[in-house]
Amino acid sequence: MRIEHHAFQPADLVAGHLALDLANTVTARDTQPRDWLDDYDALLRWARQSGHYARADLAKLEELANAEPAKAATALNRCKSLREALCAILYALAQDTPPAADDLATLDKARLAASSAARLVARKGRLLAEWSVERSGPDLIAHVVTAHAIDLLKDAQLDRLRICDGHDCGWVFIDSSKNGRRRWCDMATCGNVAKARRHQQRTSAAR
Repeated sequence: MRIEHHAFQPADLVAGHLALDLANTVTARDTQPRDWLDDYDALLRWARQSGHYARADLAKLEELANAEPAKAATALNRCKSLREALCAILYALAQDTPPAADDLATLDKARLAASSAARLVARKGRLLAEWSVERSGPDLIAHVVTAHAIDLLKDAQLDRLRICDGHDCGWVFIDSSKNGRRRWCDMATCGNVAKARRHQQRTSAAR
């Protein structure tokens, strides 16, 4: 898998779920995969773009990564292992096949780590799990993603889980369309490319 630098944009987070958006930090899984998390700072950029993390927490994580780069690099590797296991599980579920035991074990290990770092807090009459830089350290981003992933995988809406039909993509997403027939991660990207390719093929055939 090729590692490359990437400037994350809103168009990179179209999966409809935080955990799926992390899985999509690798693009072109169906051809020549490219990993956009080239360092811990890239993970921070992705987290900022996601909107799921407090700015103050991300600022603390940046300070921590600068002070202890080796720990940040190790945390990034753990996050990537989670990402790959999660993506493999999502692919299996989308294709109605059993996930591999090794991938489930990796996710379960991440679940236990996230659970250990969480603390219960009362918010508006409800008890919620909450993570902090103080308890999670550089794994904070992965811990929050793991919690979201476990919630998703227990959800009955997994019948709306899709793999993009686009070439040179391979992203996963939740189909939120009314008819449940969405084929592309984003019509503005893969959808338009597919339409242009079909038009070119029809034009060539007519000639």
